[in-house]
Amino acid sequence: MKNKIKTTKFSCSDELGKLTLETKKMISYLIFFENAEGKIKINNKETEISKFSVVNFPILSTIKLEDIAENSKGWCVEFDKQARDIFLIHSFQVFCPFTGIVKTDTDKQIFNKLEFYIQQIETEILLNNISSDEIVYLQTALIIKYIHRNITNNNFVGQLTDDNLLKFTNLVNKEFKNNHNIEFYTNKIGLSTKALNRLTRQIINVTPKQIIHYRINAEAIRLLIHSKQSIKEIAYELNFSSPDYFNYFFKKLNKLSPSAYKKQMSENCPKISLDFS
Repeated sequence: MKNKIKTTKFSCSDELGKLTLETKKMISYLIFFENAEGKIKINNKETEISKFSVVNFPILSTIKLEDIAENSKGWCVEFDKQARDIFLIHSFQVFCPFTGIVKTDTDKQIFNKLEFYIQQIETEILLNNISSDEIVYLQTALIIKYIHRNITNNNFVGQLTDDNLLKFTNLVNKEFKNNHNIEFYTNKIGLSTKALNRLTRQIINVTPKQIIHYRINAEAIRLLIHSKQSIKEIAYELNFSSPDYFNYFFKKLNKLSPSAYKKQMSENCPKISLDFS
């Protein structure tokens, strides 16, 4: 993992603010509140937080912490792009910056489990021995799985509340492999392209095309890291007209070609089974 994950204990809201300044630099954070009260605003979404809340600060987000109690404390877990890509398979609902969760509330039992694994990650990062990367990976995967299980019990606040936007993103999740064009989705949900564009920009400050492309890219990343398919096979599975066009699409979003990205991740991923499904 090469310290692509960082854990930090904070003891007041000011410390948390200083820890989470890098969302515009493709860094994302999960915040585990051991004690808290008040409100956090993430982009245009305001949500109440309390003791044992877990809050997601996605990449490219604008965070406002002015309305939380000064004595709020807990853990901040930081993920760079490489770490986020690795863990995307465990929960798209956590790591998608546009459609993912804002907050999920846990109870003391679940929170204590999460905190235990965070402390183990911190210990392994400090040890930095030959097996530390594998152990950090496994502990982090368990954290994501516990959070995801909590989400599936409908105990969460999402970024999206608009019915049409929820229809759109749900449809994208089902159809992204076969349908890359916005018109397919607008026809299905009964909105004009202009109206959908206005809606996505207003609520999550991105375009419909960016949401579609992010979902395709997330699947491309998953297949490159976790499957044995060739790049040509991945290109055609994702319905690109040619491997060259897939190469252009992927490099535009990730600054690396698919082959260079796959090589980089194979060198940096822990050498263990990556499929936890």
